[in-house]
Amino acid sequence: MSLDCIKTGDVVVHDLQEFRTSEEALLEMEKKKIIESIKESLDSSNISIRKLAQKVGMKHPQIIRITSGENYNIETLIKVLDAMNLEITINKKQNQVG
Repeated sequence: MSLDCIKTGDVVVHDLQEFRTSEEALLEMEKKKIIESIKESLDSSNISIRKLAQKVGMKHPQIIRITSGENYNIETLIKVLDAMNLEITINKKQNQVG
């Protein structure tokens, strides 16, 4: 089944592939923000990935998956953020014009 036009909220998407690509790009941007925050915290606290893994009761490959941007589950992310004294804050998006 082919969808030529999809209405999403106030936006009409004429190309489903374009929509998926935009959605994937947004997810990648958000993921990069999280990864960079974790890496910066690791650097500033002089803690190794192995030490962090021990602190949260995981194996270091799990931490490497997070810091390299591979898929991870939310529970793993929360454990790592907690160990690094970081938290996720959810804010309503600012309305964008255009």
